Formats: sequence, structure tokens, C-alpha cells
Amino acid sequence: MNPITHMVISWNTAAVSPVEKRDRILITLGGMIPDIDGLSILADLVFPSGYGWFYYHKYHHYLAHNITAIIVWVLFVLLIAKRKVVTAFLSFIVFHLHLLCDIVGARGPRECDIWTIPYLSPFSSALTLSWKQQWELNGWQNFVITIIMFAIVFIISWKKGYSPLEIFSAKMDKLFVQTLRQRFTHYC
Repeated sequence: MNPITHMVISWNTAAVSPVEKRDRILITLGGMIPDIDGLSILADLVFPSGYGWFYYHKYHHYLAHNITAIIVWVLFVLLIAKRKVVTAFLSFIVFHLHLLCDIVGARGPRECDIWTIPYLSPFSSALTLSWKQQWELNGWQNFVITIIMFAIVFIISWKKGYSPLEIFSAKMDKLFVQTLRQRFTHYC
């Protein structure tokens, strides 16, 4: 799935949890951390190999889509979160939701473009996760999930008074919620 869908799934999980803003941000980042290895695409832009997206295909879903990345993230969360156990646990959950979403919905345009997840990397290659029926990244299933997740964002934002924009700007967050509440005063 795309990073925006991963973000809203993770934020929705955090937003319905008994945590404050900083911990919601940590949980949301926990669901986005695996895609940090997608930045390997920058190496392809800087050092073109002549083989297309060589570095991206080699390192995306390898460097951070594994147990090592989540262990490092959970340890970091345990150091800085206010509600340490809840925030670390939910970070662990949304990280694995990210992996599950990638297993079911990250295939490229060809049937053979199935992404795998080397879960025990770099310690072992014994457990590689994949699904032969993987949906295309731009498949209708991913669009439906994204639309549903955004609908949930709107409902949570209207009811709770904060939105995923809180990650980026308190001012934008406040304006979004205010506009949402003004526009939909009779619906929730």
C-alpha cells in the first residue's frame, strides 16, 4: 500500500487509543517506519545503474520491513513515550499492520512483481513472507481501504478535535477540525 494509507491506518489506531499527542505521533510513525527503506530510490536518482530502479528493488522491503526495525523502534518508543507500554505495544501492532498491508496489497503491474518481506532479516532468510494473490499497488482494493480509512479520519477528527495534521502543524490541525465541525455540524 502507499505511505499515505499506512499513515492513516496507523493514526486511526493511535487516535482511538488512550494516549496523548506525542504518543499518537510515535504510534503513527511506527506504522510508517518500514517505508523508510523506500528512500533507497534516492540512490537510483543520484547513482543511476542502467538497470532501472536497482537500489529501490534491492533494498525496499528489505532494510526496514523486518523484526530488527521494529525492535529498534519499540526500544526507542520505550525511552521517550509518556505511556510507554501502551505506545510501544501499539507501535508494534501498527508496524505489523503495515507488513500485512504490504503482503496483501503491494504488487507491481505484472503478476510476477510480488513483493516479499524478509521478516527475520538480517539474522536469517528462513522466514520470507509473501502472498501469491497480492493485489496491485494501484488496485481497487487499496483505493477502497484508503477511502474507508480517510472516512474514519474525518469521524475521529470531528469527534475528538484533532487530526493527522497534528503531526505536522498544530495550526493546520486546528483549522482542519474547525472547518470540519462547521461544515458537518448536524452529522455526528
